[in-house]
Amino acid sequence: MAQESVHIANKKGFTSIVIVLVIILLIGGVYLTYQALGGKAPFSTRQQIIPNPTSAKPKLRSKAPGLVTQITLAKTIDPKNGSATSPATTFSKTDPTIYTIIALSKPPVGTKVEYARYLNGKFLDNRSTSITRANDNSVLFSWNLKKPGATRSVGSYKVKIYTNGVFEKEVRYSVQ
Repeated sequence: MAQESVHIANKKGFTSIVIVLVIILLIGGVYLTYQALGGKAPFSTRQQIIPNPTSAKPKLRSKAPGLVTQITLAKTIDPKNGSATSPATTFSKTDPTIYTIIALSKPPVGTKVEYARYLNGKFLDNRSTSITRANDNSVLFSWNLKKPGATRSVGSYKVKIYTNGVFEKEVRYSVQ
């Protein structure tokens, strides 16, 4: 009978050792997974709601308010009213100024009008202004050569016009 109880005790000790080893292996596996993910938990506790793509139409980020009615590029403007006196879409690399005249339809005071300009598909520059008077119906942006003898970069330009951060229209021109 003494042998039987020793044999049962050895089985209990062996079982305990196996359980401890399994727990250590599980903890080690979780730790290695955690380290492999760069210290991030392998699961999220936040609930993520995924819309049903068949039932929901994609929503536009913003709808253009339609304040920009026309964009005109010009080499010269009438100094009295700011209208284009020599509209153009092709400019020489030595033209001293390129004007962009943006016609607006009843913009509220405080409306922000801005452009983003691209040369050969790469961002070049941007600028903005705000409507300060109730009867403002146009905005003018111009790009001037800095000094005599300077030249413009040859290529295809694109000017995107935005009102209050929402895309309205774009115009393209080239410098040869």
